[in-house]
Amino acid sequence: DVSDDVRRTAVLALGFVLYSEPEQTPRIVSLLSESYNPHVRYGAALAVGISCAGTGLSEAIALLEPLTSDVVDFVRQGALIAMAMVMIQVNEASDSRVGTFRRQLEKIILDKHEDTMSKMGAILASGILDAGGRNVTIRLLSKTKHDKVTAVVGFAVFSQFWYWYPLIYFVSLSFSPTALIGLNYDLRVPRFEFLSHSKPSLFEYPKPTTVPTTTSAVKLPTAVLSTSAKAKARAKKEAEQKANAEKSSGQESSSTAPNTGKEKSSGEKDGEAMQVDGPPEKKTEPEPSFEILTNPARVVPAQEKFIKFLDGRYVPVKAAPSGFILLKDNCPNEPEELSLTDAPATTSPAGGSAAGQQQSSSLAMAVDDEPQPPQPFEYTS
Repeated sequence: DVSDDVRRTAVLALGFVLYSEPEQTPRIVSLLSESYNPHVRYGAALAVGISCAGTGLSEAIALLEPLTSDVVDFVRQGALIAMAMVMIQVNEASDSRVGTFRRQLEKIILDKHEDTMSKMGAILASGILDAGGRNVTIRLLSKTKHDKVTAVVGFAVFSQFWYWYPLIYFVSLSFSPTALIGLNYDLRVPRFEFLSHSKPSLFEYPKPTTVPTTTSAVKLPTAVLSTSAKAKARAKKEAEQKANAEKSSGQESSSTAPNTGKEKSSGEKDGEAMQVDGPPEKKTEPEPSFEILTNPARVVPAQEKFIKFLDGRYVPVKAAPSGFILLKDNCPNEPEELSLTDAPATTSPAGGSAAGQQQSSSLAMAVDDEPQPPQPFEYTS
């Protein structure tokens, strides 16, 4: 088409057409990502981001990497956002390029000379990478491979922030929590453990960034007075004379001292050598090949294939690697230990006439500690 807007939107729409087969998207839009038209390159970047969101696909990351340093500012913006969509919930242990991308975002955000479009894209990308406290991912398909209409609509509206920035907030509709929460017969969360048969570092939270606090102080030349120079020279001369006197007295005492045997002197040397201890060697313990998780737990999509359930008191009715699962209690007569309880918060007793009312209101508070509405009153001006 002759219109840049139409071409950009048409290429971007390929991401919605191909999100059920994300492996095909980088191959299909690879030539479009090298187009002379920056609008087509922008659409290709977001098409890959939408289609491959939450997959951590290596081909998608390789296609987006050169676009993050494009000569056009809005192409860089789209590439940074798309890269964050692909890398969401992927840490540096799984792919080293994630750490490089995080440092690139930090550099763009802190650079005062960076253009506004790229800086805005870096800020949005940083927010998408750590969305939901790093406990959510982007999913346009359900676990049964059905379309998640709400997520698709949220992404479609979000992609129109090109025209109106408040549409950015619609991206939250595409977020899905990544957790495994086991429930018993009355929908409470009992305490049970299950196995993640992979190294813990592959799916752990990213390490927090540390702000460098070292400041390079400029050393200024100090003014030297003539009197201080004379005093230093005098003190240096006195120190040399004192050292020479001590050296001569030490030589006289060593000549008069009785000469001991060679065996004793060699034994003393050996003893002195034995007293010197080297620095203790730090032994690095090998990382375990599995991890025991406790209900409820964070389980990212790439970790689902490593989840195994142990034989114990609670067994899943239907084995599912994530989401809400119902548990069968093999020992129903024993008391249960709950991981999460909805017990009211305890408050210290208060004096006065309002003590009973305050205690009753605190007992009526729910799990989220939402306060009760105020008592009826009459407003008098």
